Amino acid sequence: MESQTLNQDNELKKGLKKLHVQMVALGGVIGSAYFYGIGGLIEMTGPGAFIAFGIGGILVFSTLYCLGELLIAMPTTGSFISYSREFISDGFASGVGWTYWVAIVVYIPSECIVTGTIMNLYIPQLPILAWAIIFGILISIINLRQVSSLGKIESVLAMTKIIAIILFSILAILIFFGVVGTKGAPGASNLIGLGGLFPLGVLAVFLNMSIIVMNFAGIEIIALTAGETERPDKVMPSAVRAGAFRVFFLFVVPSFLITLIFPWTQANYDSSAFSAALAYNGFEILSHIFNIIIVVAAFSCANCNLFAAIRAIYSLSKEGMAPNAVGKVTNQGVPVIAAASTLLIVWIILFIYAFDESGMFYVYLLSISGVATVFCWGSICISQYKFRHRLYREGLSTENLKFHTPFFPIPNILGVAILVITLVLTAYSPDLRLSIYIGVPSFFVPYAIFEWRSRSGKYQIKKEIDFEKILEKIKSPDYLKD
Repeated sequence: MESQTLNQDNELKKGLKKLHVQMVALGGVIGSAYFYGIGGLIEMTGPGAFIAFGIGGILVFSTLYCLGELLIAMPTTGSFISYSREFISDGFASGVGWTYWVAIVVYIPSECIVTGTIMNLYIPQLPILAWAIIFGILISIINLRQVSSLGKIESVLAMTKIIAIILFSILAILIFFGVVGTKGAPGASNLIGLGGLFPLGVLAVFLNMSIIVMNFAGIEIIALTAGETERPDKVMPSAVRAGAFRVFFLFVVPSFLITLIFPWTQANYDSSAFSAALAYNGFEILSHIFNIIIVVAAFSCANCNLFAAIRAIYSLSKEGMAPNAVGKVTNQGVPVIAAASTLLIVWIILFIYAFDESGMFYVYLLSISGVATVFCWGSICISQYKFRHRLYREGLSTENLKFHTPFFPIPNILGVAILVITLVLTAYSPDLRLSIYIGVPSFFVPYAIFEWRSRSGKYQIKKEIDFEKILEKIKSPDYLKD
């Protein structure tokens, strides 16, 4: 491993290329929560689950394009934390940053446990905890190396998941038309023959929107790569566009195809709907191969989320919302203190989770993830809205920007509206209400602390964004030529 001597500038190195950025962003989204969670969602909504994914796709499109405009105009390691600080308030930025970090830190061990659970099925000589520790060690090593190493590794892992989903989709289409499989062409029997498209009612689709948000959580990681990306103004536009459309084709389309070839009444949280659908149609061997793909997905997702958690707390330090020591960086560009402190919490939670027989400890911690994503994505939509209006007041328009959100302000309104509805319906649902009880305080406690300290003058939060310099850059006649 590289020498970990600290550098004096405490700046991250720009070791990520365009493919790395796209794959890290997708890697953070496509994890075991998707491969397993889609079965649970179908169980709770019926075949119409793909519509919920479609609504989630609209939300992702809106959020990513708003984020893209901010990133390309103002690339910063602080991402949505810095944007919230500049365009909303000190307290809001702190609340978003800390809630986001906590949510990711408590989520990572679940991916390690999933990998351990699946590997234990095939190699039972090693217990689940041993496998989880092995995967935990691997992601720890990767994230303590230069960011270019993570980018290369994640490109391979994410591409494996993407290829698996594409191949599944092709096979599902062939099954639907009766070309392959043991059940014959199912026609519309699975989609509408078991109680209709909404056997549990249309409201069930919307009541489970928070699960959809959790499934898409991680797409915002693209923002945390900006500070380590070579030429973000050149890389980010295509990365944002590709991310938005790939999420649609990798989530909405497969979820629809599953309901075409697999009875929704047999879907559940206990197994992957992908593997179950393949086994149901006579592809037992392929279902086992898909289980191994899920191991790759879980490992990849944990890897990317650890990257995001480390950059989030590093960004909090750069904004003055975490101890200065957390912002220390090695000569190789690794935020080693941020990594060590994040890994410490991850490992503590991993061991507590492993020895908690009731399973409730981790359920309580994990429940904040969806709410944290709501606050994070909401901050992006609001920040971009305020950024655009500041530009208008300066006499600038979208013609002065290298990348802009189309149909402004419709994406902002849609994004915030879907997120607010998600929060309200989550509070309404007895099964999901716990996420409100835990997630909301995790946002408002740091929000209140830093809002009070900032307004009282007792604490001056450092700013990563100098908006006056940003305006000078955008107004420059050479800006669009660069």
